Amino acid sequence: MFLDKPCQSLWLFIILPGLLLLFLNFYHLSENYAYSQEPGFAKVENCSDSVKPPAKMLRHDPVINLLGKNFSEIKEILGEPVKAGSSNWYGPHNYISYELKEGTIRFNSPQGLENNLVVSIILNGKHKILCARVGMSFSEINEILGNPSLGPEQGKNGLYYMDYYFGKINNQVPEIVISFSAEKIDGPTSDAFIKWEAFDYEKVDNIMEFQIVRR
Repeated sequence: MFLDKPCQSLWLFIILPGLLLLFLNFYHLSENYAYSQEPGFAKVENCSDSVKPPAKMLRHDPVINLLGKNFSEIKEILGEPVKAGSSNWYGPHNYISYELKEGTIRFNSPQGLENNLVVSIILNGKHKILCARVGMSFSEINEILGNPSLGPEQGKNGLYYMDYYFGKINNQVPEIVISFSAEKIDGPTSDAFIKWEAFDYEKVDNIMEFQIVRR
């Protein structure tokens, strides 16, 4: 009997640190999932791990996986939008817009396209795409996604742009383009524009095969 208490104390001494480490690790992971508090929104792969090739992150990115869905499917995931309408910005299109905890997310579909298929997405605020966050500088995004396909360079509107191309090239057009913009070349980015360029020549079936295209 006298050996029972020391044995129990030793057992607790071994088990409790392990349980504590397990709890801390679980808490750390849950803190790094984007959209984890948005009902119905898929969780993004843990961004605190060592940087993974963007091609492997594409499959798990909740924003990328909304490309190609129609407005009805988006509403099933995010509910009713705060704003909907049509615009000539980036060409004539219909759009729906949401205000989430990370900022504004806007889904665009060219006018005349059947079922309002989402062809482009605009992110503002602090939204993440492939673990790069809007508000980061070009150099910070470069550290996460690697060297861009184009830029940073100044556009005709005075803003600076840095683009990443993914997928096969068809007539010099990549399957997906992610473009970050900023008012200053060394300043914070103000938005991210994601365009499914391949929608009109082939549907992307295997997003895991995407690779960054550098020019």
